[in-house]
Amino acid sequence: MPLVEPSEAPPAVSAEPEEASGGLQAIRLDLDRRLPVADQVHEALRHAIVGVHLLPGTPISENSISRQFGVSRTPIRAAIQRLAEEGLIDVYPQQGSFVAPIRLSGIGDAHFVRRALEVAVLRETVEIWTPAMSAVARAVPARQRVLLDAGDTDGFHAADAEFHHLLMSFANREGVWTTIQAAWTRLSRFMRLFGSPERLPLVIEEHVAIIDALDSGDIAAAEARLVYHIDRTFVLLDQLPERYRRYVVD
Repeated sequence: MPLVEPSEAPPAVSAEPEEASGGLQAIRLDLDRRLPVADQVHEALRHAIVGVHLLPGTPISENSISRQFGVSRTPIRAAIQRLAEEGLIDVYPQQGSFVAPIRLSGIGDAHFVRRALEVAVLRETVEIWTPAMSAVARAVPARQRVLLDAGDTDGFHAADAEFHHLLMSFANREGVWTTIQAAWTRLSRFMRLFGSPERLPLVIEEHVAIIDALDSGDIAAAEARLVYHIDRTFVLLDQLPERYRRYVVD
């Protein structure tokens, strides 16, 4: 399991009331004993971390999770190890495990990977684009509007990922999407924590603009609109409020 150097100290959690995430009580797990427990704990923790229901610096206690869900510590330890390898949990010797801070170097690399791969696949998608694909793609921003009106932020962001996944699947690039997902995880946590509610309707408009360009067969416009959409990450970085700095490291 990747360990943080002993000289480093785990970050303190000092969330303001409007940011409070509820600690481990924020984890939702409907355990199915027929399936591997470690996989289910991993997915539940990952969902809570990426969705910022668990803030950076939150302690991850094997004992607490074991009591909360009635499972042994062995699958919990395995789940934490996987999350540490994904960069979502830091393990400090003799101190414990904590939700990892958002590392800006990782954000830059993730953005580079996502931008390069999505643009490359979009160029292929333009060549095979059909009205049927357009109809399937347009259903996603339509659903995002419904989710946004209902206040379902988790559902909205899941649909956001689905939109980009669709572009991969249309081009038969599922393997590329698997690679992008690792980058997406880092970027999604950053955007979920630091993004503003006012940004979400704009995401929908940007998705529709990409589809419009694909419908017209305009490769340059489709690429420009996708790049603009993806690059909004760095607008968030430039506007990062000072009160959030404690969640970020270089």
